[in-house]
Amino acid sequence: MDDLSDRLTTALRSLISGQEFSEIPDIAVYDDVREQWDKGYCEALQNAIRDGNFGPRHTEIVDYPKNDIAVRPLTRFSAPDRLIYDALVFEISSDLDTSRNPSVYSYRWNHRARRPIFWKTSWTRMRREAKATLLSNWNFKVASLDVSSFYEHIDVGLLSDDLSMVVHDEIAVKRIATFLKKFQTINHAWGLPQGSDASGILANAYLAPVDEFLRRNNFPFFRYSDDIMILDEGWNTLRDVIIEVNRIFRSKRLSMSAHKTGILEFPEVIQDFLSAQKASIDQAVQHGDPEADRDVRSFFDQVIDSDRVGATDLKFALNKLRAVGDDYAVGWCLKNLRYVAYASREIFAYFAECGYRQSTIRRGLEDFMQSQESISYPYIEQRVLRYFVHLGIESEKMKSSAWRIMEDRNREEFPREFAVRYLGGVASASEAQLLRHKFESEASLAMRRALLISLYESGKLSERYLRDIWYSLPELRWTCNYLAGNPKIPTS
Repeated sequence: MDDLSDRLTTALRSLISGQEFSEIPDIAVYDDVREQWDKGYCEALQNAIRDGNFGPRHTEIVDYPKNDIAVRPLTRFSAPDRLIYDALVFEISSDLDTSRNPSVYSYRWNHRARRPIFWKTSWTRMRREAKATLLSNWNFKVASLDVSSFYEHIDVGLLSDDLSMVVHDEIAVKRIATFLKKFQTINHAWGLPQGSDASGILANAYLAPVDEFLRRNNFPFFRYSDDIMILDEGWNTLRDVIIEVNRIFRSKRLSMSAHKTGILEFPEVIQDFLSAQKASIDQAVQHGDPEADRDVRSFFDQVIDSDRVGATDLKFALNKLRAVGDDYAVGWCLKNLRYVAYASREIFAYFAECGYRQSTIRRGLEDFMQSQESISYPYIEQRVLRYFVHLGIESEKMKSSAWRIMEDRNREEFPREFAVRYLGGVASASEAQLLRHKFESEASLAMRRALLISLYESGKLSERYLRDIWYSLPELRWTCNYLAGNPKIPTS
């Protein structure tokens, strides 16, 4: 296996293993890509890179909720585009990580295993070491800095210059620059595509001048992407540091987030790090304390009774309720689903644990999908459909909702794909015929893949028709080859 093949295989493993945590999971967990990998798929990607025949050809920008109002633009590439992008970045990741300041913890590279380090490992380590540094000097104050829409405002030209200063392989840098320029040219997007660890690895290099300034002036600091903590005893000193860092930001075409930047006194900061209540609940749950259920419920009530529900605390509470198998929050989650879409991943993991409440959950989700509001929350629609697909729930109400979503070409593709996947599992013979008609009239390759998988799961995809698709649509041949093997298609 040569280096390029190795990097592509690492990208595939990261893509598939990340489906459990993905904001926008694939309808088949990329099982067709995995199964065809050694049958020519990987080789085709290698040839595309070597020939320079690459660049994002199909990109969907998804408005992913950050809170009840704000969103951030997640980039959803096709599988080949995502794998090529990740592999191109992985080629230079070792050089970038070698030059990384030890106080930077985001998106690190495992040199021995030759793969990215999972984000939670680095985040946990940074929090632990930052807390230890704070406790070493109770006179410390902390300047907390953040960049407004960091990924979106990274200048690709400046980034290419930064990479050229660190990376030995000029061709590798040019390939990445080419990919990113194409990404910006054909989409309503700019900066770095969000949603891939590869972008995080590149973003580390962009703020290297900030790291160097802080190092040269001997300031203890901790950085995770654009989230920076700087420690010093003097308030005025930290204010001067913030001003100088802001000058560096401006030179990189970045703006400091005013409402997330400030100087905090020791008690304010250490309270967040120590978080005695959360630590106590966490220990109680881990050790099976009989009082854990009561403590978790109390914390959940405290969170939802706040003037504004905190995203981090809500996710923590839901994860702990899931861990103890307590359905206490099911009703609240169903009632408030659209307001806390940013916690959808945690909510649906929680619903899956509360299987004995499935009838209640099912009715609540059906009502949401049949309301006029669901169209404003495609991210929730996708999660609802995925929930029904995963559990194999047949529902006339959900079928009606799925047809409505699938037939609305003005909607985002990612809920439409899961609508199609759901329909395949519950389709009658006549409905399967209509799905075939939709397949033949569909222009989007992503939707055609979903419709093909749907026809297969309906049991109405003949060998003859599958062969016809194989000959007529070369871009779907990998999926055709996969389906010809009669697989059981997974959900993440």
